[in-house]
Amino acid sequence: ASRRLTSGLKRIFGPAREARWPRPFSLGVRRGEHTMNYATFWQRFAAIWIDFFVLLPLMFIQVWLESVSKTAAIVLVIPMAVAYCAYTIYCHGRFGQTVGKHAMGIRVMRTTGERIGWREAWLRSSVDVAFAALAVISSLVALTAISDTDYYGVGWMQRAQNLHALEPAWLGWTMTASQIWIWSEVIIMLFNKRRRALHDFIAGTVVTSEQRIPDAQTHAA
Repeated sequence: ASRRLTSGLKRIFGPAREARWPRPFSLGVRRGEHTMNYATFWQRFAAIWIDFFVLLPLMFIQVWLESVSKTAAIVLVIPMAVAYCAYTIYCHGRFGQTVGKHAMGIRVMRTTGERIGWREAWLRSSVDVAFAALAVISSLVALTAISDTDYYGVGWMQRAQNLHALEPAWLGWTMTASQIWIWSEVIIMLFNKRRRALHDFIAGTVVTSEQRIPDAQTHAA
């Protein structure tokens, strides 16, 4: 299964990354006839939505299985959370880009212009992984506490409300912290020249566009 997944991703991304990755260069410093071109907010925003649709079938399967069996819902909490996080970490660590970033022609690199490794991939997702872990704990608490009547005898919207009522009180603070983190990411990215979000500063990375801009065009702008 692991080999089939890797083969499928290689068909999307192309040959091994060593043959495709841009050669290292200093950001913002001339090398030949080009300078670094940073990914725009809209490129990154579109990439997120493309990745969402890539993972959407998995989400539908999870929702369907959870509606059929509470036991399945409990069993799937951790594997599904791991799968969502692993998608981003694996794609960044192995290829430097997710399917969405590949579609938008953008790539994650070190601030030195070199390709990123597993360390940077993990650091970029570290805060998201922490929030996901807290969400997993909260879901397990609610699922183990809910009665069969409140789980099976109602529609999916009412079931969601019943589960929410059984979640730990600290989840509210976690959700608030998550929202603050997301909006901080956006604001920081919009107000620095290299368009780096907070997770880029944590990992020492920058998101670049694979379409380079000639120096002459850069200076003319």
